Amino acid sequence: MYVKRIRAGNFRAFGDGTQAPGLDWLMSPGLNILVGENDAGKTGIVDAIRQVLLTTSYESIRLYEQDFHIHNATRAQSLFIEATLCNLSKEQEAAVLEWLTLEPDGTCSLIVHLHARFYPAHAAKRARVDSIVRAGKDGAGPEIGFAVRELIRATYLRPLRDAEAELRPGRQSRLSQILAAHAGIAGQEVNDFKKNAPASVPANLVGLMAFAQHHLGEHQVIKGVQEDINKNYLGEFSFAGNPLQSKIRIAPDLSLTPILEKFELSLLPSDQIHPDERCARGLGYNNALFMATELVLLRDGEELALLLVEEPEAHLHPQLQDRVMDLLKRHAGTEADEKGRVQVVITTHSPSLVSTADIETITMVHRGQTFPLSAGSTKLKKTDYSFLQRFLDATKSNLFFARGVLMVEGPAEAILLPTLAEACGRSFSKHGVSIVNVGHTGLYHYARILQRQDASVEYPVPVVCLTDRDIVPDVADIYVDKPKRGKRFESDYDAQGIADVVERKKKRAQGGRTIVCVSDRWTLEYDLALGALAELMFTAISLAVMADEKSEKLSDTDEQLARRSAKSAWETLQAVGHAADKLAAIIYQPLYEKNASKAIAAQYAAQLLASGKFGHGDEVFAKLPQYLQDALNHLTMAPPATRAAMETTTEDAAETSVAASLIAVATAYPPSSSATSTGAMA
Repeated sequence: MYVKRIRAGNFRAFGDGTQAPGLDWLMSPGLNILVGENDAGKTGIVDAIRQVLLTTSYESIRLYEQDFHIHNATRAQSLFIEATLCNLSKEQEAAVLEWLTLEPDGTCSLIVHLHARFYPAHAAKRARVDSIVRAGKDGAGPEIGFAVRELIRATYLRPLRDAEAELRPGRQSRLSQILAAHAGIAGQEVNDFKKNAPASVPANLVGLMAFAQHHLGEHQVIKGVQEDINKNYLGEFSFAGNPLQSKIRIAPDLSLTPILEKFELSLLPSDQIHPDERCARGLGYNNALFMATELVLLRDGEELALLLVEEPEAHLHPQLQDRVMDLLKRHAGTEADEKGRVQVVITTHSPSLVSTADIETITMVHRGQTFPLSAGSTKLKKTDYSFLQRFLDATKSNLFFARGVLMVEGPAEAILLPTLAEACGRSFSKHGVSIVNVGHTGLYHYARILQRQDASVEYPVPVVCLTDRDIVPDVADIYVDKPKRGKRFESDYDAQGIADVVERKKKRAQGGRTIVCVSDRWTLEYDLALGALAELMFTAISLAVMADEKSEKLSDTDEQLARRSAKSAWETLQAVGHAADKLAAIIYQPLYEKNASKAIAAQYAAQLLASGKFGHGDEVFAKLPQYLQDALNHLTMAPPATRAAMETTTEDAAETSVAASLIAVATAYPPSSSATSTGAMA
């Protein structure tokens, strides 16, 4: 038996389906992972399941005024939650026969429908919530009684749980329930202690307790204390013919349940400490222990094997998160024994945990809507799933939690673009935008994750795929070789041919809220150098060249020297009077020929932008290539018109020997020159 579907209307973030989307989530019989930003509705889904099914911990669950959905400042007066349970065994069907619903395919399911109504406070009456649970779709069947609710209770592990407290001994402790449900406990309730043979050790738990109680009662210390109490104290309260007597015992009731309630489960101490010594272990390992014991109870029980876990990553380091996920996948997967298979629903904010999960088990939750990533729900192809399973790591899986996603093809873009957006007054952090560096081969695989197969359903998160046009400007032919066949340079295409290349790149991933922004000319660095940020790129690439020559990070002294040198070289290069595209080609050459690292150049460019020397807000935004403006407009909102003036810094203009070498390179490119480049900027 497992939960196939959960529906809800007017419950918390979920509306009635007309004015605001309701909840209608189809669940897998195995692992179900809910991901999304805070306040998206993940806990609301878990709580909906708890409300309609109740939990094995017998916690107090009731509906309150704040559980009723608010739309346009008006609180709903009624709500419903409905769970459909299917794949019942013959024994389970027999136990709930009068509440079953016949499905169109001939199978039977148990539909549990909770309907609640909110009555606001008025006059002398307090506000109250009334609820009723019935069977059948939309609650059309008979009311469901206690026996059915006992069969379908879910196991719930709350966030930031105190696992150590949950495993302590006590009345109705979780450990006693787990032990009682274990297959190996059968027959242990029989008292096989023989008083006429007190030295014989019993085999059963109840017999062992009777054995221990008998021998402890015969101990001289216990007998002495007991006699002292009876003779010297209780005897004083006794009446003639009615003596008061007491007996010291471990368990007054020699039945199995009180015995099990005396057990506790704890982790052994580390190797350096004797196993019998009490030693507190960390929260993380105790949480892992708690989850493991709950899985034992669910595996061996006859009731609904449903485990709800909020934030299983709580208190766990990333490597232990991976082990916990492996455990959950193993017990929820198809390889598990059908009778022992556990249905698991988890909510998480951990990119590390999500990156190890099967993508098809993930459901994104955004503003009260669910978006499953199962096959057929997205535009992901069959090959995409296997590709993403190999390459979706923790840094990439943060796309599931973002309010906006920028997918780039290299580390340079990932380093530079956040600072560039910040300089434009369009902070990625403030807009909840995540940058996902997918490398050079995976852009379109990742883009399809957030696109829905059903065109009428749109995942409401803006996504930009940023890619280079990769058509070489003709002015770069001094250092880019012409291919023996095929097209590479702008002159190899007519205007329509270039437009077709751009359109093909866009069609591979564009759709819904996902757009593809193709560089206006060649690459990100070339296009930035082509416009008003040419000096920025020249300086950053010059610094990267020098860092590459030293094979280490520049010292503060070297960096100051390099900046002065770059400034002098830039002034000389401008004096030559190159056309804009020729100048951009000169600036970009060291990156193309790998005389400098793109990532290091991006790092220096980010530092220069952060200094404010190249402007701020709209001033910087206006200097960007059009495709970057389109990307930022899609992902962020324009900043207010008024901005604080940025302080500018002055640099020492003193000439150095390094400057002389940069000037020499700059002057090697007169406007009409077609000579072969020296291939270096320093």
